Amino acid sequence: MTERAMVTIKVRVLTEQGRVEWRSYQIPLDGEMSVLNALEYVHEKLDPLVYFTSSCRRGVCGACVMRINGRKRLACQVRLEEGLEIDPLGGEDDN
Repeated sequence: MTERAMVTIKVRVLTEQGRVEWRSYQIPLDGEMSVLNALEYVHEKLDPLVYFTSSCRRGVCGACVMRINGRKRLACQVRLEEGLEIDPLGGEDDN
């Protein structure tokens, strides 16, 4: 059995106590995954507190816009890679 490559990402989440904190997650890399694919994996398999909005996955609607390494990007169009910092909740400066 071959081991799957893993990447670690940091995601900003709102805790059950209402605090915002960064959490690290290890994601199995399955081909060419997007940040959106990784967030879906985290939400479904690791941590339901990771919440985000998405819709079409085609980069048209803009529903999955979030801060990725400090820049506003569409999660469906950013390739998953080691060490990304993902803020699906927005940030202090959303303008």
